[in-house]
Amino acid sequence: MTSEFKKIAVIGSGTMGSGIAIVLAQAGIEVNLVDTEQKFLDAGCQNIKKFLESRLSRGKISEEEVHNLKSRITPFLDLKDAVQNVQLVIEAITEEETTKKDLFEKLDNYCNNDVIFATNTSAIKISDLAAATKRSDKFIGMHFFNPPALMNLVEIIRGETTSDKTIEKIIALCSFLGKTPIPSKESPGFIVNRLLWMFLNESYKLLENEIAEKDNIDQAIKLGLNHPMGPFELSDYIGLDIMLEIGDYIRNQLGEQYEPAQLLRDMVNQGKLGRKTKEGFYKY
Repeated sequence: MTSEFKKIAVIGSGTMGSGIAIVLAQAGIEVNLVDTEQKFLDAGCQNIKKFLESRLSRGKISEEEVHNLKSRITPFLDLKDAVQNVQLVIEAITEEETTKKDLFEKLDNYCNNDVIFATNTSAIKISDLAAATKRSDKFIGMHFFNPPALMNLVEIIRGETTSDKTIEKIIALCSFLGKTPIPSKESPGFIVNRLLWMFLNESYKLLENEIAEKDNIDQAIKLGLNHPMGPFELSDYIGLDIMLEIGDYIRNQLGEQYEPAQLLRDMVNQGKLGRKTKEGFYKY
């Protein structure tokens, strides 16, 4: 089995971007990994190195495979250079609609007309982002889950004018990558995050209203629902700032019943964002 996508640009080298780069490189695809500052690229490359070293130490991958995989990922600071001769661009930057639109407007000018644009947004409407380009038929949601190298699901979200051909190509790519593509119409949060937000937000409210302690809520969910992580462990892993961005967006689109708990907003304002800041609901 082969893929028509031989070279793909991934914009954003954070947790998701670097993880998506690994998935693509593992499948033999050349990856141009792009970010705005060298320190961000260095951090992304370090994430890739740590993941591969972990796999190597456990005998999941050979030294030759590590070398070959690394050789397929090329870091870039220049966006225009990075998207030359690619067949697909996957955006994985901050979950801010205006920032994403500004990026896609630039990409639309830099890329050939046949290049497909995919966004890894967690919640934002695909059609709203596609409106920043002149290729809405080649614009699609391709939502990976964290960590991309280990999670099999990719939500495939069709915009109002996304073509059937674009959908077919991206579903075929997901299958080539060994992922399970699940189609969804565009709606705030799509499938997983629409449901996940309500679940996590109610957990925050349980703690906020002193119904139970966070440790007990986490333990109850793990034992009662057989979840591998409790809601507070999961929130710290995802990032509380990301959860607040998702919650605010869904609330603005769908109404007050989705309003984020004040506890979450307070913690983000205090800079307690989870594992990445060494403190969230728990300390690390």
